[in-house]
Amino acid sequence: MKKYMLYCLSLTLVFIGCEEAFIEEDLTEAVISIIAPLDGSQIDETSINFSWEGVDQATSYRLQIARPDFENAAQIVEDTTVSSTSFRTTLTKNSYEWRVRAQNSGSSTAYASAKLSVIEPVDFASREVLLTSPANDLITSEPTVTLEWQVVPNANTYRLQILNSSDEVVQEETTNTTTFEITFPEGGSKWQVRAENATQNTLYTMRTLTVDTMKPNTPSAVTPANEATLTDTTVSFSWTREAIEGTAEFDSVYVYEDEVLTRLVTKDRVTSPSEITLEASKTYYWFLKAFDAANNESDASTTQSFDIN
Repeated sequence: MKKYMLYCLSLTLVFIGCEEAFIEEDLTEAVISIIAPLDGSQIDETSINFSWEGVDQATSYRLQIARPDFENAAQIVEDTTVSSTSFRTTLTKNSYEWRVRAQNSGSSTAYASAKLSVIEPVDFASREVLLTSPANDLITSEPTVTLEWQVVPNANTYRLQILNSSDEVVQEETTNTTTFEITFPEGGSKWQVRAENATQNTLYTMRTLTVDTMKPNTPSAVTPANEATLTDTTVSFSWTREAIEGTAEFDSVYVYEDEVLTRLVTKDRVTSPSEITLEASKTYYWFLKAFDAANNESDASTTQSFDIN
């Protein structure tokens, strides 16, 4: 009997090991292929998009850029990990080597590499301002935001504009740095930056963001009635709440099995009405809260109780 139990345990461990092996594939023998820039490329733009073929079972990619190459590196100008199969950055006129590998938590491919030369464009106006932060379509409850972008070679100043939902310029600033702190109005806005020198300017690069500082209204519980006695373990919860203008809102119901609200039974993101199955022969205490996409939250509704026989 003991031998049989040991044999079953061994088989169980074998199957567990096999199952884990399939969760994340070993990438050591996989090959990653560069799409662009290819080896020997000469690029007459300072804003460059690096791209490569995706590798199955990879969870991220590590990209590095050296000047002038990795063997004789005077500087590693970029060392980043991304989840996509492309990366965009600005490089000044010079010779470079870039490389990329695919990786997951347990393994990685060998690097694929290529050399390139950046030749500054004759026309300053053809350059591009690469915005870095905040991400496009940011939704935030904090109206004061630090905007950041990459350096544009030979730029003397940067012009920053804030536009409202009607695309009207409501604020304009100039700076010789690549960061600027702005306090945005409530609601949706656009921000854009262009680079300028003594005689020319680039086109604007734009992103959008939404500021929502208003917390949602507090939900008002309807059913089950306070101190109700129920016979069905499937309980229908309902409530009312008036939405306010701003980002998308949602409600969550909290159900506890003690009056001091320390033993949480369930917390669900719900719409009214919603059914939740609970256990019989218990007293429950519950309340609601509302949230929005900007992470504002309402006050908690009044805590109510009910029994299930």
